[in-house]
Amino acid sequence: MKKNVDAGREANNSRREFLKTLGTAAAGVLVAPYIKSAAVLAYGRENSSSYLTQVAITQADNYDRAYVKQKVQHLFESIGGITDVVKSGNKVAIKINLTGGGGLPDNMWTNPEVLRAVGELVVDCGVAPGNLYIVESLWSDSSYNDNGYLMVQQSLGAKMVDLNKTAPYSSFVQKAVGDNGFHFTSITVNQILSDVDVYISIPKMKQHYEAGVTCSLKNQVGIVPKNSYTITGDDGRRGAIHHMTSSDPSTSYLPRSICDLNTARPVNLAVIDGIKNARGGEGTWNPTFTPTEDHVLLAGKDPVATDSVAAYFMGNDPEAAKIDLPDGGQCDNYLELLHQKGIGTNQMSEIEIVGDGASLITPVKPRYEAVRPTGFRLCQNYPNPFNPSTRITFVVPSSERVSIKIYNIAGQEIETLVDGVVPAGSHTLRWAANGLASGVYLCRMQSGQFAQTTKMIYEK
Repeated sequence: MKKNVDAGREANNSRREFLKTLGTAAAGVLVAPYIKSAAVLAYGRENSSSYLTQVAITQADNYDRAYVKQKVQHLFESIGGITDVVKSGNKVAIKINLTGGGGLPDNMWTNPEVLRAVGELVVDCGVAPGNLYIVESLWSDSSYNDNGYLMVQQSLGAKMVDLNKTAPYSSFVQKAVGDNGFHFTSITVNQILSDVDVYISIPKMKQHYEAGVTCSLKNQVGIVPKNSYTITGDDGRRGAIHHMTSSDPSTSYLPRSICDLNTARPVNLAVIDGIKNARGGEGTWNPTFTPTEDHVLLAGKDPVATDSVAAYFMGNDPEAAKIDLPDGGQCDNYLELLHQKGIGTNQMSEIEIVGDGASLITPVKPRYEAVRPTGFRLCQNYPNPFNPSTRITFVVPSSERVSIKIYNIAGQEIETLVDGVVPAGSHTLRWAANGLASGVYLCRMQSGQFAQTTKMIYEK
């Protein structure tokens, strides 16, 4: 069926019926109400036979509920609708991205209005609210409950599954990686990830301190229960995903773990939140972390392609064997590794960029320049809150005498972590709150006239 919808004109069909027709409207022209007439998008691939997939991009500068819904609907329309992925009667899981336990949710975490928009459009495809699951490995219930996600869940009539726990099942299950896995033969997950028909990843668009970029594929690190993947000396995160032993460089090991995670539980649809996001790292604990507002949303049915477009937009090269890191180093490129496995394409010439923001992907890729710290800095610890240990990163511009001490909230000194001359560069410490009560602790760094204090929360 061929449809033409003029800007500003009310659709005659209900939204649900409209979405259902999108799968068969690929040869027509669809115009969302907010698109100016000059930006009408022609669907179909009459002149794009070399393309293997489509990735949609749209400009968006705020998180107003109706505005975000309209933008996400435009993304789905631009890739030919989603009813070929999401079908009536399906069980659907939506993985959000709540990196760490604190920080700057607007720049670090999936905005709840993007979750709401995707959830409503999935329900419009015929998915019963009771078959819609919001999934994430939560550091704390408050990170989910107090930042708008619980409200969105209740509005959708969906269910929440904490992937760190076995509930609503009695035990975790093993998802096979398949032939030629890099590090794992199977991945331990909550059974919901095995039971659902469709799995959607909605990450923030950020760069990553060890993996280069973090979008829908890197979001997969959060599908495994934390306690199943901690290792001695790195128990504040899923250390076994980053490196199995202290001699394994995470810049090589982590990208391959990401590949294993994505072959065990493939992403069927990626929607990337880049309205407010970040460069220079995934969280405030990274010394080069820089909040930014790229004012874009992206979507695609090939997550490798979708993440590649996001990486390209941020100035990284998705086709290279290695990706530049924010601290000036490089890591192996999991986008290229997955491309070599036949999981998806990272070749920009094979990706058709659609949507009213297609012109943002310029033919000449800007070079991503690493942000190099030039002054003293004490980063927010990660994770935070923490139990039982956390990592503290600090930066010194040149060889200087540095003091780093831990205090309780009453100002009493608890422990000295550093007291001496430290060489220039970025340094990371691990601190365990052994024998201490739950509560707020202060980390203070001092060097000459420089002094900075961060607040850390220990939760038993």
